[in-house]
Amino acid sequence: MTRRLAFLSSAPFLLALVFLASLSLGGGSLHFRDMVQALVAFDAGNYDQAVILYQRLPRALIAIYVGATMACGGAVLQGLVRNPLASPSTLGINAGACLFVVAGAFLFDLDIASLGLAALAGAFSGFLLCLVIARLAGRTNDPRGLSLILSGALVSMLLLGLTNAFLLSDPVRRSAFLSWVTGNINHVYIDRLYAFWWIGAAAIGILAILARPLTLILLGAEKAASAGVNVAIVTPLALAATVLAAGSAVAICGPIGFVGLIVPHIVRPFAGNNFAFLLPACAFTGASVCLLADLLAREAFQPYVLNTGLLMDLLGGLVFVVIVKRFYLSPAARREA
Repeated sequence: MTRRLAFLSSAPFLLALVFLASLSLGGGSLHFRDMVQALVAFDAGNYDQAVILYQRLPRALIAIYVGATMACGGAVLQGLVRNPLASPSTLGINAGACLFVVAGAFLFDLDIASLGLAALAGAFSGFLLCLVIARLAGRTNDPRGLSLILSGALVSMLLLGLTNAFLLSDPVRRSAFLSWVTGNINHVYIDRLYAFWWIGAAAIGILAILARPLTLILLGAEKAASAGVNVAIVTPLALAATVLAAGSAVAICGPIGFVGLIVPHIVRPFAGNNFAFLLPACAFTGASVCLLADLLAREAFQPYVLNTGLLMDLLGGLVFVVIVKRFYLSPAARREA
């Protein structure tokens, strides 16, 4: 309990520290005084303050939103699917949202609001397609959820392949989405955050309300039902909130993969499996991880700026190998199988 409280109390301070670093570090690091003045008494003639307010702050806010929503979504998916590899990026959610946004822009020239709806529809479509394929593959006889993860990998490859086909079909418009498709946290997308932030906020609010029944469901559907949990309503509602949150994040800056996969594994040893503690811990830690990844992508390879999604794919891929080795290839995991 002491370790849990220590982690939960330190997570907001860590986020604040990384947030300040994101605003201050860069070409010509700025003092704390400059940041405060840019936020509370902006001087339009001050270049440094303009950089903070119009470039670094929007990037930081987008990173916080994406990290928090994806991390909370990954924690819920891993709990309900009962597989440590479950996340929006491994269950077709991100890929579906990405495809529908690109298809909507290329085929129907949708505006920002309509592209947001397309992302949500695509997120649901990708996840449902994953469930259908897993059911056909015999998911009911797969308590560890391996068929669902493999179905998610198959669906993601298929949908991303279709996305690339759209990009190749129109070289003129390709440049507008080529960077976005690889997960690009960019200050120019702040209008999309302004349009869609409430979706993720509402979704995380729903998950917070469902924290207790979700924790009971981890003990088993029968035990949860005996404790008064309506499993038939809580489970799809939580999944819907997760898909909405992930879809809104993709609509803003493209698919930022592996945040939802790795953060719950970082947090769970400290916060435990109780969603009342796990969700806020994932939200703060996911925001910090995404902020730090964006800062590294922006500054570590100067004069080049990497897409945050590419850096997260690199880091997440390494963690993915560790998770597979721990949960599926270790002697203890083989004995359980």
